[in-house]
Amino acid sequence: MKKNSSELFTNMPVGKAVATLAIPTVISQIVVILYSLADTFFVGQIGDPNQLAALSITFPIFTLLTAVANLFGIGANSVTARSLGKNDEATAKKASAFGFWASLATTAVLAIVLGVFMKPILTFFKADEFTFSFSARYLLWVFVIGGLPTVAGLILGHLVRAVGKIKEAGIGLSIGGILNIILDPIFIFEKGDTLFNGAFTMPFGFGIDVSGAAVATMLSNTISMLYFFVVLAKIRKNTILSINPKRTL
Repeated sequence: MKKNSSELFTNMPVGKAVATLAIPTVISQIVVILYSLADTFFVGQIGDPNQLAALSITFPIFTLLTAVANLFGIGANSVTARSLGKNDEATAKKASAFGFWASLATTAVLAIVLGVFMKPILTFFKADEFTFSFSARYLLWVFVIGGLPTVAGLILGHLVRAVGKIKEAGIGLSIGGILNIILDPIFIFEKGDTLFNGAFTMPFGFGIDVSGAAVATMLSNTISMLYFFVVLAKIRKNTILSINPKRTL
């Protein structure tokens, strides 16, 4: 392992190390919040209160993905970072692999449950005949189809941050947030639609309304996940991280 990979946990003063980790982490979490804000903003431009209400209904369900990623990601991050400080490579590899695959398994179960019981779940969250179809279509893309890449990207961000790759973690999460802002209007509106009280006219677009916001979020999270896989591939020879499923045993 390269010396500078562990310097943050072995030689750097505690105060400076905490600041080095905390500031980019806070920024990256703000970027994650921008996902929902961007969807709400652009769907609001449609002018249909039912589609906007659908986002409010689905928000606590979509937040489950972040909860799962944080549950396993923060735990794996902590164990991996402490193992790095002690040069305990075996424990770090096991913690990172378990955190990654356990989060994906949990997400897969939740996605199947949501797909099968979509109607009663949305009814419980007060979806009615005006909002149900919009809510169901949104969750189909962001959770049932896009849940795995979303959680994979988030937990990989935790793991990469655990070995001191703060910049890479911030870039990966920022890529997803920025792409979502760019892709939202392209998928939500169609050519000729006006935004910002007529100040801007869409030159092109797919025009699939609230489903477009969901597709944009799913694609953005998938690209973020792919970025983290590239990062792991580049550092694989000089890191104690592992997502090999055999390491979970």
